[in-house]
Amino acid sequence: MNGPMIAGAGTKSPSRLQSLAKEIRKSKEAYLFILFPVVLLILFSLIPMFYGFLMSFTNWNGLQPAKFVGIDNYIQILQNKDFHRAILNTVKFAVVSLAAGMSVALILALAIDKLTRFQSFFKVTYFIPVITPMVVVALVWTLIYSDKGLLNYFLGFFGIESVGWLTDKRIAMYSIIVTSVWQGMGFSMIVFLAALQKIPDHLYEAAKIDGANAFQSFWNVTLPGLKDTLAFLLIYGVIGAFNVFDQIYVMTNGGPVKATETIVFQIFSNFRYLKLGYTSALSYIFLFMLLIISLIQFKVIYKKEE
Repeated sequence: MNGPMIAGAGTKSPSRLQSLAKEIRKSKEAYLFILFPVVLLILFSLIPMFYGFLMSFTNWNGLQPAKFVGIDNYIQILQNKDFHRAILNTVKFAVVSLAAGMSVALILALAIDKLTRFQSFFKVTYFIPVITPMVVVALVWTLIYSDKGLLNYFLGFFGIESVGWLTDKRIAMYSIIVTSVWQGMGFSMIVFLAALQKIPDHLYEAAKIDGANAFQSFWNVTLPGLKDTLAFLLIYGVIGAFNVFDQIYVMTNGGPVKATETIVFQIFSNFRYLKLGYTSALSYIFLFMLLIISLIQFKVIYKKEE
């Protein structure tokens, strides 16, 4: 009995290899198409990431030979009070900007969805800031927030003293958040609007027959219909908010007194001073934080219903 079994196994393996080789030959054009992007991914993403990870264990400054320092960079970062402040600033920006931005975008989408005319006009109008470079938006809002800018002009018109929108450490971050929400809410609004228009009308009719008011219809029909959209915007928004940099650099340069310094801005600042090993370690800590946050979001949002 052992002889036939071994013989059968021996004849089966070459046939599988032959069929696999045949499939590869059939799809060789497809493999050639994806070969170039895969090579680019390896050369310009995976290899630099691996090299940066190795660099995080050194004190390399780009000029002198690198010296291995182990996990000293990581320990120094985790004990650094500026890093703790940067985390708090980043979390504050992410939480407030996401809550405000998604709320305003949803309200606008609900309002525009009810319109029978001029929908396209409002879509384009609110989407224009999204396609405007953030540097341009930040420069415009810097002028609005300046001592003699539009906001302080209106405050002075009512006899109110000028406010240091970008120089007062208590409100500088919130001024940047307003700018970010204004620039990005059009994208969320368009996504919400597309999702709203896919919710079947008969669900609203059934809710109305059951005696549901406007709030109950929104809570029991609209929000469940937007679940996947909310999940997408939340995950996309958190990653984007944690990577905030342009408006910080243009409007406050991390000030006043590091009140608006975020993790990405801190990475940039250390890189500017050629602390390359330290910056690499800081970047990988930031990457690890984003991975943990993303995993938590996936678990919470897409948890299986029992």
